[in-house]
Amino acid sequence: MSTEDSQEKTTVEPDASNNRTIINSVELPQAERQGPKKSLDQAQQDVNLGMLLDIPVDVHVEIGGTKASIRDILQLGPGAIIELDRLAGQPADIIVNGKLIGQGDIVVINETFGIRITKLVGVEERLQSV
Repeated sequence: MSTEDSQEKTTVEPDASNNRTIINSVELPQAERQGPKKSLDQAQQDVNLGMLLDIPVDVHVEIGGTKASIRDILQLGPGAIIELDRLAGQPADIIVNGKLIGQGDIVVINETFGIRITKLVGVEERLQSV
């Protein structure tokens, strides 16, 4: 065996018959290196992450808002218009579980509304808002 494929190990064995110690050299095959194995902690984290990925969250798209008195709300009826605080053409907010995660443009897909994401809030900003 070449030195690249093997590793030398020294063993020490006591010899009780004549109060000597015998030292032997033994050649051991080199262990094959495999890809990094996941530690038990990493495997547990993968399982935990897998469980989290299936948890449902509430996703809302907000096109604007306003403040109104109870009197104004009670006077609303069919055909009434509520003016919002956002200009036409401005991006709508994407809110997940009450936290702003991004903005986008409202689109129509097969007669239903959707949102095309144009901006995502940075991870640091999202963590600060928690």
